Amino acid sequence: MPEIVEVEWMTRKLRTWAQGKVLTAVHVRDPKIDTEGALAGLEGRRLDRVWRRGKHSVATFGERSLVLHFRMTGTLVGHPVEARACRLQLQWDGGGTTSFVDTRRFGTATVMSTAELAAHFSARLGPEPWPECRAGRWWAGCLAGLRGPIKPALMKQDRVAGLGNIAATESCHRAGLDPTRPVPGLGHAEWDRLATGVRAYIEDTLAAETGEELRYVQQGGKNPFMVYGRGGQPCPRCGAAIVRVVQSGRATYFCAGCQA
Repeated sequence: MPEIVEVEWMTRKLRTWAQGKVLTAVHVRDPKIDTEGALAGLEGRRLDRVWRRGKHSVATFGERSLVLHFRMTGTLVGHPVEARACRLQLQWDGGGTTSFVDTRRFGTATVMSTAELAAHFSARLGPEPWPECRAGRWWAGCLAGLRGPIKPALMKQDRVAGLGNIAATESCHRAGLDPTRPVPGLGHAEWDRLATGVRAYIEDTLAAETGEELRYVQQGGKNPFMVYGRGGQPCPRCGAAIVRVVQSGRATYFCAGCQA
């Protein structure tokens, strides 16, 4: 599922492919993605800005914005796609095409006015954990009042936007923090380690992404993560066994040695 790193990467790609260009045609391949026919209203408009908010990519055309939410399997590619999984194609002046490909068809493409967009995000999303450098005390403040374990807390989008199951799992590992630890029990040093771990995970993962098309682990790509999806394997840091548990219905992986 696309999280902060994957969405940031796709946002950068869309910016490279299309920012400053005029959207000459919208081809809706799956009616489910545009039930009200709003996408056609963007034709003839120039793409002024491409930016990310949480797990959303936003393409702003003057006073209207296209908000892309990739859900489970959505991705953007910079060329036409004829496969059934292609739900939407955007054509730009100069001949470029951006395709929204989504095998499970859960992703959304919503057109909003500037006022609607601001209200939509402010009601649902907390502040961004990156690229601004966030200190441990910032994290403690964002998650203050929560009583449960730290790993599910990191995924609460109304507290901090963008982190998902993989990012929370990997960040806890980098911080040497047991993901089952209750939020109120964390001390200053642990919050500082968490702040460092989240930032390191985001920046290291972005730096490692070099392909033109995003590939998900569950789609046959090589697992690039340190602990996620590696239950029973040795920890790359200390060699102890990686444990799999379920938290809030989601799989969590952590090292029984260095995250104790």
